[in-house]
Amino acid sequence: MGLILSILAESKTHYEKDKHEWVNYCNLNQMVYFDVGFETGVPIGRVIVEMNGVMKKNLSELFVKIARGDFVHPAYEKKIEYTGTVFHHISSPKNMIMGGDVLYGNGCGGCAPVCRKIFQESNVSSAVPNTRGKVILLPSDTNPSVFSSLFYILLDQSGPSVVDGCSIGDVIQGIEILEQIVKDYGTENGRPTKKLIIHKCGHL
Repeated sequence: MGLILSILAESKTHYEKDKHEWVNYCNLNQMVYFDVGFETGVPIGRVIVEMNGVMKKNLSELFVKIARGDFVHPAYEKKIEYTGTVFHHISSPKNMIMGGDVLYGNGCGGCAPVCRKIFQESNVSSAVPNTRGKVILLPSDTNPSVFSSLFYILLDQSGPSVVDGCSIGDVIQGIEILEQIVKDYGTENGRPTKKLIIHKCGHL
């Protein structure tokens, strides 16, 4: 009875904004996950990326849509998605991992020409305050304002830097998995000593 009376009393008091602040979940940043591992067997771990919904919302949304497999390549009649793609470049000197080749698996199969208007973004800043865990979306070789599905993840802990591409998100979980991958399978020329793939990815 005491609890009921307390609730009734609270309902009759005036509304206090600081006490009953609304949370707009639609404005929260989007999350993308990658279950990464070897070509065969179970994934070795999950990496979660928090998208930057403020700086370049268009490119962040694009990354999420590719993670979900929302696009279909009109010529190849296959989904444009990160699931099943490989980390084609793992550089130990640069401490970075590259992926996102949805067509060929060697870094030459970004799908910018397919969704040209969707991938377009101008006035892109290439400066980042801190490089560790940054996810960078790469532009087309022929047009710096047209972005492809290719991306790379920086793992070095350094201060303000200029990067090739646009920073669209940050790794917030599983960065130690990526660091171990670079340590164990990265090389001087970036060619991995073992094939590592994204077993599954999606939108959280």
